[in-house]
Amino acid sequence: MVLLFLVQTLVGGASQHYRAEISNFFGIDLARLIPYNIARTWHLQLAIFWVATGFLAAGIFLLPMITGREPRHQHLLAYALLGALAFVVFGSLIGEFISIHGWLRSMWEWFGSQGFEYLDLGRFWQILLTIGLFFWAVIIYRGLRGRLPNEHLGNMPWLFFFSALSIPIFYGVGLLAKPSAHFTSTDFWRFWVVHLWVEDFLELFSTIMVAYVFVILGVVRERVALTVVYLDIVLYCAGGMIGTMHHLYFSGTPAVHMALGAFFSAAEVIPLTILTLEAWSFVQLGSQQHEKSQTPFPHFWAVMFRASVGFWNFLGAGIFGFLINLPIVSYYEIGTALTANHAHASFMGVYGMLSVGLALFCLRYMIPESRWSDRAAKISFWSLNLGLAWMVFGALFPLGILQLYHSVSYGYFDARTLQFITGGANPVLEWLRFPGDTVFIVGGVLPIVYLCWLGVRCQKPVKTTEAAEEILFTEVVE
Repeated sequence: MVLLFLVQTLVGGASQHYRAEISNFFGIDLARLIPYNIARTWHLQLAIFWVATGFLAAGIFLLPMITGREPRHQHLLAYALLGALAFVVFGSLIGEFISIHGWLRSMWEWFGSQGFEYLDLGRFWQILLTIGLFFWAVIIYRGLRGRLPNEHLGNMPWLFFFSALSIPIFYGVGLLAKPSAHFTSTDFWRFWVVHLWVEDFLELFSTIMVAYVFVILGVVRERVALTVVYLDIVLYCAGGMIGTMHHLYFSGTPAVHMALGAFFSAAEVIPLTILTLEAWSFVQLGSQQHEKSQTPFPHFWAVMFRASVGFWNFLGAGIFGFLINLPIVSYYEIGTALTANHAHASFMGVYGMLSVGLALFCLRYMIPESRWSDRAAKISFWSLNLGLAWMVFGALFPLGILQLYHSVSYGYFDARTLQFITGGANPVLEWLRFPGDTVFIVGGVLPIVYLCWLGVRCQKPVKTTEAAEEILFTEVVE
């Protein structure tokens, strides 16, 4: 996961630099090695890949904590899933590279790049990834199988399994988007993946997973967590489908669909924000207990990452999303820097921070106490958040405002031309983003790489010196 995260940020920085210096990368002709189309395609695809990898791994890791046991040979299935995922990820990236260069000829649709944003990978890789996600759902079911018969269908274990099963189902809907089909039909099914899969069911699974982690840690009561999960489900059932419609402006959707879609899309951020506010109150409580206790809370920075999810969910998905979802604004700005501003703040701020937090939660059990580095986790937390804030407020948001103003004044087409994007004050703002990107990559990503390396290199022995309750639970004083 962390290696994909590192590569994703590097190609993201490279693709961003094309907007500052279109023909030069600090003296290197990068376009000969990695043309802009490839850098941007990899950046988007790797964002999906590394976040999904983190979610799959954390889901498998949580199963023994939920049930108290792990089925036999579960580790073999996990290794098989890892190998299959690596085959799909690197196979699709290579396929996109040779496809964009025109080397696949008539086979580009199956093994190269389909050309759909977030669904760029060829149909062969897309089918394999869908099968792999169903295989992961089988692993989840095996892990929960011993507990499910004793639980009501509305309880947390069943909700965990149902939300996990929804991930391969709704990703598989993207197979209905075909390059040879009409644009209206293709864009409709593609946004089932972009909106319903990424923004709805992936967020639903993340909400349930975070709720379970907080319940395991004693952060929130199970009744509170279950209430928030059901609020999440109600919002998605009532507004998830409708919220998708705000994406389909150029597919001929009626104006009333745009208005309702904008409202419900913005309302989807409420449940995870509520859950995070509950966790934030625990963080404050935990800091007070830390002063009185000789044993510090072991998952402080993992919980802090989850607390930051609430902030970015409210700002990136809520405020920035609502600003561009309004129908008249969407008409002038869709696909401009304001869209990228919303995408970075919401995807990295919510799913990215959550994935890193889940990784820290898992690594805390894998790395011996003597080798664990709270300092690395702290540096990563502040660098990722400050770097992302720098990207958003230092470059993307002001760039989007300038582009929106130009679009309203001179036309949408003119605001998206290369002449406008690389002229005026735009290159200056693009260069101003460079310090934020550096802080994000060097201070944010590299410490996580170090901690993950420790997790692989210095795993705890089977018999640990710490009792389960010492690291799993903490006393909560109400």
